Amino acid sequence: MSRRCFIALAMVAALSRPCAAAETGEGFPRLLSPELRRIEAARIDLEKELHALPPAPVPQATARLGWHSEYAVSDTQIEWIELNLGEAQVLDAVVLIAPPPNGGTVSAGYGFPRRFHVELIGEGEETGRTMLAEHANADFPNPGMLPVVLPAGGRLAQKVRITATRLFGEGQRYFFALGEVMLLRGRENLGARIEQVGPAAVLASSSQGTRPDWGRINLVDGHQALGPPLGHQRSPSLGFHSGRISESHLTDPPWVEIDFGHAALVDEVRLFPAHPPDFAHSQGYGFPVRYEIELREDDMGPPAVLPAPQSGSYSALPGDNVVAIPGGHYARQVRLKALDPHVSNGSAILALAEMQVWSGGQNIAAGAHVVSSGSKEADQWSSAALVDGFTSIANILHWPEWLAGLSKRRELEHQLASLDTERAAIVRSWQQRGIAVGLLVLLIIAAGIGLWLHRQRKARRAELERLRQRIAQDLHDEVGSSLGSIALIAQDIRIDDPQALDDLAEIKSIANESVAAMRDITRLVQSDRYGSDDLPQLLRDTSERMLRGLTHRIDIDEQITTRHLSVDRQRDLMLILKEALHNITRHARATEAAVRLQRHHNALVLTVEDNGQGFDPAAPVSGMGLTNLRRRAEKHQGRVDIRSSPQGTVLTLNLPLHA
Repeated sequence: MSRRCFIALAMVAALSRPCAAAETGEGFPRLLSPELRRIEAARIDLEKELHALPPAPVPQATARLGWHSEYAVSDTQIEWIELNLGEAQVLDAVVLIAPPPNGGTVSAGYGFPRRFHVELIGEGEETGRTMLAEHANADFPNPGMLPVVLPAGGRLAQKVRITATRLFGEGQRYFFALGEVMLLRGRENLGARIEQVGPAAVLASSSQGTRPDWGRINLVDGHQALGPPLGHQRSPSLGFHSGRISESHLTDPPWVEIDFGHAALVDEVRLFPAHPPDFAHSQGYGFPVRYEIELREDDMGPPAVLPAPQSGSYSALPGDNVVAIPGGHYARQVRLKALDPHVSNGSAILALAEMQVWSGGQNIAAGAHVVSSGSKEADQWSSAALVDGFTSIANILHWPEWLAGLSKRRELEHQLASLDTERAAIVRSWQQRGIAVGLLVLLIIAAGIGLWLHRQRKARRAELERLRQRIAQDLHDEVGSSLGSIALIAQDIRIDDPQALDDLAEIKSIANESVAAMRDITRLVQSDRYGSDDLPQLLRDTSERMLRGLTHRIDIDEQITTRHLSVDRQRDLMLILKEALHNITRHARATEAAVRLQRHHNALVLTVEDNGQGFDPAAPVSGMGLTNLRRRAEKHQGRVDIRSSPQGTVLTLNLPLHA
């Protein structure tokens, strides 16, 4: 097959090759498809936006997974949950978070409804309902471990109801599950207060699973997949660490206290568990098993005591999650007392990464004075680190901005996934087009090859026909004339004539020449020789035979490739050589001769020279056949040059390899 055919086939292969990555297989479709270029530009813009958002947190592992409905046999069964704040409150946002992972039994986005709506219910119940969000006409993209933030715009609500109208499916089972619901007002999560409302604070259409893993109250316990709201700044400290006390000598529980210097209404106390790198496997390092919060307005009166919520109970330690304890009292000092401290290597300790006290939307504990029953002031532990704005890992952000950033990340990642799906569909379409075009190109190539082969066969037949005509002419010119000469000589022979012996010798010579000419013509066109490089050897053999009686030198470059010369061109080259050698042996009276065949650029150069008597190339000389030599050369765009003198003759043939 020709080189052009191979190139065309390679183009077809590239056109129909399936894509891979990012990177592989889309180059050709991208060049032709404006849609792919638009998608690529959109992806670049989305990735820039993602880079500016908070990073996706490492999913938190906790035993308190959330709430789980009963299993249903159909995904259209209605399931709901309702959170009661006790009284109408201003809400800025409702945040839905799927259950955290739990050793592979709970996957990312487990139980999150495919279709749902969220209602805000005022104190007037049915008359005060507001549809906050409705996703009923299309499946909501599974959020995985990222939050779904639904802005509430400062609306009043006493209750929040979340209704699943199409359930999450796992095999043939359908259900509704959530890990946490946060109700944001400013920088505060009002969901942390719901536990104080009473047993009816969280209601559900159904519930299943065992506590502490699954339960209605888990929806507002602070145990969630996201962990604390952290930024990009690396923490310079680990937090507060009490002095070690042998468990056997423990008489007074360890404590730590923050003094603001003035009394303020404490709305909420937030505890951030420590997580030092040396205890990377131990989330919530040093967090007390049982504790209480004491609020003192001055040094004289008894403290107000805030008991630990269920979210901080021994049945399920919080890990790295924030523990929020609602306040409601004026205080100047806030003390955390470890009634049942954490025990590490036989020693009782109390450790916290950060302690915040919120009043009027501000953390009034930041930078405040810290005292304790004993403090470790080394290895990045210190009393001041309890109020420095850092956990053991990074700086602490505010809930609203952090959650909104993660929710935006979820939306952008979904858009990226949609773009990837769209891109894959376009690439598949172009691949299908490529296959169709490739098949068409293959058909065209096959047809072209067939036409080319047909023309080659036709040209071959025409060339063979021309060759037959040349052979007939050669037989007539060379063999016919020679045999005619033999007949004429034989006709006049008389046995008793002394000239008869000379005539018979001439007859023998002519006959030998005729046989040689016939052999040369036959050898040139033998079917098994055609297309091979036999021409140089044939030229050598012919020169050796015709110059047998002279001292001669034959220099034929055996590296010359002549297989692409047409048979007609090879024939005329052979006849020119024979004519030149014939003139030397018959007319030149030479004693020495030389034949040389070389390739010069894109032509063959044949040189025949002798030391004979020479002649005038411009004068008509009978029998020399110079006109015939030039005619044969010019037929192939060649040229014959002759230089002759009394010292000898040099004939040079310049024959192009391609015409």
